[in-house]
Amino acid sequence: MSKYLSVFRNEFGKNKVLTEYDLLIQSIGIPYEEMYLDTCLGKTHVIISGQIEKPPIVLIHAFYATAASWYQNLRELSEYFRVYTVDIIGDPNKSEPIKFIRNVDDFIEWFNDLMRELKLESADFIGNSVGAFHVANFALHSPEKVKRMILIGPAATFRQIIPFYLNTFPGGMTGWTFLVRHAVIWIENGVSFESGFHKLFYLTLKYGKSANQVFPRVFKDEELCQIETPTLLIYGDKEVIYNVNKSIERAKKYLKNIKSILFLMQII
Repeated sequence: MSKYLSVFRNEFGKNKVLTEYDLLIQSIGIPYEEMYLDTCLGKTHVIISGQIEKPPIVLIHAFYATAASWYQNLRELSEYFRVYTVDIIGDPNKSEPIKFIRNVDDFIEWFNDLMRELKLESADFIGNSVGAFHVANFALHSPEKVKRMILIGPAATFRQIIPFYLNTFPGGMTGWTFLVRHAVIWIENGVSFESGFHKLFYLTLKYGKSANQVFPRVFKDEELCQIETPTLLIYGDKEVIYNVNKSIERAKKYLKNIKSILFLMQII
C-alpha cells in the first residue's frame, strides 16, 4: 500500500488529467526537466526551465490549475530566468502528499523545504489566485527569501471570496458534469480559456480530489503593513471572485511597496 494519498478519484481520471498535463508542457517547445523534491508534506513535483546561471523565479499556480497552467508563459520567462514551476502539493497534479494538509503554517514549512531542496537562498515569485495567497503569506513570514513578487488575482488576501466557493466547490467536490461545467464557465466569465487548458482544468475538477484543506484567508491590516517585498498586483477586469477595485484600494492602503495593473479582457 502506497504511503502517498491519492489526489484523483480513480486511475482512469488520473491518466486523463496527466495526459493533458504532459501535452501542455510539451507544447512550450523549449528544454525542461521534471524533478521531485522531498518535503515535509510529501514529494513535490517541479518543472525546471531556463539556464542555470539566470536569476531564479518560482511559479505557484491557481486552484486545481496545475503547474502546466503556466505553459504559455514559460518560453518567455525562461529567456530571462531559471524557472521553477511548482505543483502545489495536495491538489490534483503530479505532487504526492503523505498527509492531509490542514494548517496554513504547513505551507510555510513546505516553501522552506522547496527553497532548501532547490538550493535557493531567495528568489522572485509569481503566484496566481490561491498561489498568490501562498506567495504573499510566505513573504509575510520569510521576507528574506522573497526578493520580489507578482500577485495575479490573489484569492482572499485582501477581500473575501465567498462567490468562488459557492460556484466552484460543488463541482470540485462531486465531479458531477453539470456542476463542473458551471464552475469552468463561471470562472471564464465570457473570456474562454485556451482549448488545451480548458480541457485540463475541466478534467482536474471532474476527476481530482484534494488532500489540501487549507483555504486562503484575508490578511489583517497589521499583517499587510509588515510586508515590504516589492509587489506587482495584477487583475483582469472580468474577475468574479470579489470586487477588484476594493481589493486594489486595500492593497495600496497597507502594502508599502506596491504597483497595480488592471487588464481589460477582450471578449471574442
